[in-house]
Amino acid sequence: MDVVCRKYSCSYNDRAKCCRKNLHVDVDAYCEDINIIAEKEVEDVSRDMFFHEPDMAPYHHCKTMQISCDSVHCIFNKGGECFSNGIFVGSEKDKAPCNSFVRK
Repeated sequence: MDVVCRKYSCSYNDRAKCCRKNLHVDVDAYCEDINIIAEKEVEDVSRDMFFHEPDMAPYHHCKTMQISCDSVHCIFNKGGECFSNGIFVGSEKDKAPCNSFVRK
């Protein structure tokens, strides 16, 4: 499973890819495993993005990644586990919502 994450201040974020081996999504469809580092530097690629390809993280497909989910109203939740092919975690002020949530 590939997890794309826009919460760049999280310690598990490696160039928009989640490096955890397991995640937990709460009942409101937010990632509970974020670990915010206030002083984490995030590379600004916007100045050079049209001149050369930015350094992107490799595809982290992991068949053993476990995503537990308490959001019982999501179509990908089956018995407390996420069965999506991959998820996209967004970024809000203090939270990281699961943007792959689809209401049943």
